[in-house]
Amino acid sequence: MSNSSNPQQMADEALALALAELKRAGVAGEAGAGRAEAWKAQIRLGEIEQVEGSTTRALRVTALAAGGRRGSASTSELSGNAVRACTAKAVELASFGDADPWVGLPPAEECGQAGGDLATDDPAYAALDRDAFVQSTIRAERIALDADPRISNAHRSSVRASRAEHWYGSTDGVRVHRVGTVFGYSVTVVARDANGERQTGGYGSHARHLNELWSPDDVGREAGARAVRWYGWRTPPNGPFPVVFHHEAASDLLGTLISAISGGAVYRGSTYLANRLGTPVASDLITVVDDPLIPRASGSRPCDGEGVRSRRTTLVEAGRLNSFLVDGYAARRLSHPYTGHDGGATNVRLLPGTAAPAELLTAMGTGLLIHDLHGFGIDLVSGTYSRGVSGFWVENGVIAHPVQEATIAANLNDVLTGIRMVGNDPLPQSSISSPSLLIDGFTIASNTGTDRSRSA
Repeated sequence: MSNSSNPQQMADEALALALAELKRAGVAGEAGAGRAEAWKAQIRLGEIEQVEGSTTRALRVTALAAGGRRGSASTSELSGNAVRACTAKAVELASFGDADPWVGLPPAEECGQAGGDLATDDPAYAALDRDAFVQSTIRAERIALDADPRISNAHRSSVRASRAEHWYGSTDGVRVHRVGTVFGYSVTVVARDANGERQTGGYGSHARHLNELWSPDDVGREAGARAVRWYGWRTPPNGPFPVVFHHEAASDLLGTLISAISGGAVYRGSTYLANRLGTPVASDLITVVDDPLIPRASGSRPCDGEGVRSRRTTLVEAGRLNSFLVDGYAARRLSHPYTGHDGGATNVRLLPGTAAPAELLTAMGTGLLIHDLHGFGIDLVSGTYSRGVSGFWVENGVIAHPVQEATIAANLNDVLTGIRMVGNDPLPQSSISSPSLLIDGFTIASNTGTDRSRSA
């Protein structure tokens, strides 16, 4: 191998050598090379507290021996000797592996790179003015601190940029490449009122392209508003009530659905949806797609980690479960079509409806508008769903007061089928995005059992 400092050439040579060594050993297999750069700064009260930077590279080789035995080894060194040693270790480990009939490579006809420019790599990364990026974050923090007299401190603020590149090849002749940049910053500030009650609020922005980040003024104002929005909170009444999931909370709920239809959960039987393919699982208002081909979107990619070509997949169509999310192993084990999801979901979208957020509140009448979800009370096997929440109590379609120290509980099947209206406000800048949702079927409970009004 050459001593080139060109990452593309080094990766190509390392992959070619590893695949040649696998063939020489008489086994099938795959190899992936990656290179990542990352930079991050922590900021508090206008001062830089910490700066971190890293550049990493690695090669992972997987050998597939007869009987479905698999062995993998990794190295951060891409010299010829290191690649040979890594490949030999993978072959050795495969000889000790347990036989598994589902182990293998995806069919070559499923592999390749989706056409079109997904614009996941921003040229601005190479010329990034880090000082200016830090100053924009400091400005956002200052605007948040000045947003309300009760805001007296900053908890943490951060700014970050990264670029990752991945090359993949298999002994079946598949060779693919993908690259992506990410930029982001966030601000969190602390408020304290006259009674000593402490609240925090944060907000941020992230994007593939630097020029698509939200402005420091917008981020700072929203962080400040979130730090004081729960003052005057009360606990809600107990009982069954309709709820509106604001688009951030709704996107969290959508993420739970994605976990429930992932191939690993399905073949392990650890999800209540394991045997529901082709059946109604949600309101007929609900259609969910995973689309890795959206230019500039945070989850976009031309192929997955096994080289399977990216494609748009309709997961739920008019309430009916249409597809699981599978990597190659799950596809073979479940006899499911390949979907290109080694590495997980990409850009999951619950398609928006036509109702404005205010219309959802009017249709709800009296109930709870949920902004934040807390805790991890989810059992995918049974479908049990129980979460702590913060939000606003709504009466006759009008927000009455903030709510904290409350819990909502239901079964996921009832939650998804109980979606009565879909909003027109999909969550932006998120790989999992839902609009606001009006849902029946929840039981609301106060965590304290008393009405602890914090109003003046």
